[in-house]
Amino acid sequence: MIHGYLLRLIGEDGITLIRDMPAGDVTDEEICNALNPLRTISKEAEDKVKKLKTEIKTVKEKGEETKKLEKELTAAEKELEKAKENGVGEKEITLNTVRKILFILYENKFTICHRERDANSGWLTFRWQIKMDGIYHQIEREKKKLYRNLVKRKEYEDDSIFYVCPQNCLRFVFDEATETEFLCPLCGEDLVFQDNETFKRLLDTRIEEFAESK
Repeated sequence: MIHGYLLRLIGEDGITLIRDMPAGDVTDEEICNALNPLRTISKEAEDKVKKLKTEIKTVKEKGEETKKLEKELTAAEKELEKAKENGVGEKEITLNTVRKILFILYENKFTICHRERDANSGWLTFRWQIKMDGIYHQIEREKKKLYRNLVKRKEYEDDSIFYVCPQNCLRFVFDEATETEFLCPLCGEDLVFQDNETFKRLLDTRIEEFAESK
C-alpha cells in the first residue's frame, strides 16, 4: 500500500531516492551523487585527469617530476576510461529530478529541510532529511478523499444520461448533447447513447472495498 502510494506521488525515481538517500542532513547534490555512484566515480576520475594535465603544464623544468606526473596521468586516464565503460547503461537521476522529488516530499511533510546561508556569498544551501513518520496518516487522508470522489462520481453517473461520439472524441450529458444537436463538434459523427451500467457496477465495487477497509 505504501509503495503504491509513493509510486503515484513521486514515481520509481522517488522510491529509489528514499531507499538510497544518505543518512543525516544532506544536500541535493550529495543525494544525487549517492543515487548515481558510477557517474560520481567517472566525474572524480575526469577531475583527476584534468588536474594532472594542469600540473604537467605548470612544471617549469622537465625532469623526474614531469615523468612522475605523466605516469600518474596515464594511470588516471585508464581509470577514467574504465569508469566510463562501467557507467554505460546506468540510469541517471538528474539533479533537477532529485530537487523536484524532494520538494514534492516536502509539500507532503515527508522531508525536513534546513536552510544555511553563506555569510560571505549569501548563497543558500538546502539540507534534507527523510521523515516518513506521518505516511500512514497521509495515506488514510488520501483514502478518505478517494472514497468521497468515488461516491460523488457514482452519484453523477446515476443522475445523468450520457451520449458519446462513436470515434471516442467526447462524452456528453443529455443537455450538452442537445446543444450540439447530437453531433460531435470535433468530427461531425452522430452521438450515440451510452449505457454506463457496467461502469456504475465497477464504482459500486470500489466503494464497497473502501467501506470494508475502514
